[in-house]
Amino acid sequence: MDAKSTTVRLFVSIHVPEVVREKLRDAQRQFEKTMPEDSVRWTIFEQLHLTLEFMGGVPAAEIPLREQALTKVTARHCSFHLAAESIGAFSSMRNPRVIWAGLAGDVNRLKALQADVHASVMQWEREPETRAYRPHLTLGRVRPIKPHELRKVSQALAAGTPEPFGEWEVDEFALMQSKLSPHGAQHSVLATFPLQPLER
Repeated sequence: MDAKSTTVRLFVSIHVPEVVREKLRDAQRQFEKTMPEDSVRWTIFEQLHLTLEFMGGVPAAEIPLREQALTKVTARHCSFHLAAESIGAFSSMRNPRVIWAGLAGDVNRLKALQADVHASVMQWEREPETRAYRPHLTLGRVRPIKPHELRKVSQALAAGTPEPFGEWEVDEFALMQSKLSPHGAQHSVLATFPLQPLER
């Protein structure tokens, strides 16, 4: 078996509850009606998640090391609340390439958890992320389209006024595997890591 066949694409994420994902999907459908056809590749319902860290290709034999490092993170963080609300885009609303839903609530706790996750696995990463973490839920990616179509996407985003998508308690994070296929990436849970009980 060659090295390529034993390399696994991994990322660390927070699960988004189904009721929140349903409202995010409603927003996707609302935007789809007002944007040029096939101008955006929308994130499918099952894959709407909050990424903490993307590890890329990891040798399968080294996965237990990542799990051990992530287990140590859990002792340092309590559960917290998040809320999904607002719509934004990278690089900007006037030049949208990635369409996202913003997050509110205990964002500082989220950022602290992400920083700890990043620090715990950075020693193994060949090309560690250097950009500041900007928490968001990716709703879709704009395809290569003509300038006038891109303007219509931008206008649709600016005109859209979706309701808040809901809130939830984050009490764990997960190590995920991403398998690429002709039908897109397929995600599966390899391990979950419970946070400490929420402080009252």
